[in-house]
Amino acid sequence: MNKKIILSILLLFFSLQCTKSYSITKQSKLAGSWYPSNKSKLLQHLTSSHGSLQKVEHTPLIIVPHAGYMYSAHVAVKAYSAIANYKPDIVIIIGPSHYEYFNGFALPIYDAIQTPLGTVTIDQKTLHNLAQTNNFSFNNTAYEPEHSIEIQLPFIQHYFPSTPILPVLTGNITLQQAKQAAQQLLQAIAHYKNPLFIISSDFTHHGPRFGYAPYYNLKPDKRMEAIKTADMKAIEYILSHNPEGFYNYCQSTGITICGHNAILLGLLLFSKVHTKELAGYATSARITADYDNTVTYVAIVLTGEIQKTKTVHFGDSSLNLSNDDKKFLLTLARQSIETMLNKKTLLQYKGDIPEQCKQNAGAFVTLTINGNLRGCIGYIEPIKPLYQTIIECAANAAFEDPRFEPLTNDEFKKIHIEISLLSLLKKIQSLNELTLGKDGLLVVKGNRRGVLLPQVATQFGFSKDEFFHHTCQKAGIYSFEYKDVTMYSFTATIFDEGSFNH
Repeated sequence: MNKKIILSILLLFFSLQCTKSYSITKQSKLAGSWYPSNKSKLLQHLTSSHGSLQKVEHTPLIIVPHAGYMYSAHVAVKAYSAIANYKPDIVIIIGPSHYEYFNGFALPIYDAIQTPLGTVTIDQKTLHNLAQTNNFSFNNTAYEPEHSIEIQLPFIQHYFPSTPILPVLTGNITLQQAKQAAQQLLQAIAHYKNPLFIISSDFTHHGPRFGYAPYYNLKPDKRMEAIKTADMKAIEYILSHNPEGFYNYCQSTGITICGHNAILLGLLLFSKVHTKELAGYATSARITADYDNTVTYVAIVLTGEIQKTKTVHFGDSSLNLSNDDKKFLLTLARQSIETMLNKKTLLQYKGDIPEQCKQNAGAFVTLTINGNLRGCIGYIEPIKPLYQTIIECAANAAFEDPRFEPLTNDEFKKIHIEISLLSLLKKIQSLNELTLGKDGLLVVKGNRRGVLLPQVATQFGFSKDEFFHHTCQKAGIYSFEYKDVTMYSFTATIFDEGSFNH
């Protein structure tokens, strides 16, 4: 690859299609509305305890509501206080996405989340391990407005201070997807000895406001009884540890338990339940006196044994692609461009897909004609299965690179395709952790970010300091700002059509 191509790629490498926003700490969006911004007033909601278990002998899972504290904190605290003596080393929070529709499970982009009680740290290693799987991916737009995760954080800070968290948002999933995702989640956290699972969910939303009102014609007291009966049937499936029964009940009745998929995933994590308790039950009508539109709040405490899983070694390197896998991806890239060229639509691949290519991975597709750059676009983070990343990035490189006109039929016959498969990003503290020629570098300061590919250092003979300096230049970061720059390293596996005589 000549210097002109490399420099052109660098100009686009981070500015195009880079989905992870590196705002390191997410500021609270709920303080002052969903819960008090005043620390002492906030603590009043967290400490109205009704006692706690003497000892938690097995892994706990709690189901708690996520409405504003004035409506549901008095219910949630019953579950938290029941496990107050437990000492988790990781807290996994699973909640529904209320504002963004997607398939699978979404992971946050943040290193931490700020509340009036301080900062909650997100376990980055486990986060990135999960992102390698086919069911979990980063999704910033789902997390930005969402309340189901953050509403639990003050409770976690109060009862389990300084414990790292792993947030997961659930989207549209099948029962089979949930079973697979449960195994992947357990594999990703296998290095922790004392996990705590928190399922964030309200129960039945009933009334015209929610589009679910099967009991609306009943008198208020009878209506509330009917709602409670429906809730209790769902709760019975939970307490009896019957995930498939719970799933089928929700599917057949259409009951509006917003976190039903989060509850399903939580139940599938366990092989056996030893203790079970319905710790609290209330409705919004208790506060609002509105019986036409009501929401149910439930606190459930389970303890038991989590499923055993096969050992999986998550790494920081790229997927181990075979030559056949690489040939498949290069062919797929060309098919994607040809489909967009002729049919003006993105390729919907229906053939067999190699297993490695189904895993989430970051990658770039570079197009050249006679050694000159003709397009380069990619995803740095593993936000989608690799095969889908290649389909999208190939089409975008050919037709959406703003420096070039859309690819023509004549040019299509001349293009040469190269794929760069990226490793996961690894946060580093010092340039001494870099290996020149092997590691690429990403620098971040606020919303400014820049990146250089691994081969640039050797291509231009950069020292580590020069490599850092030029990467900062790409980000628009001045030398007097270097002190607070966050650095990430990564590697790239590069292969092209010439490697296989296409």
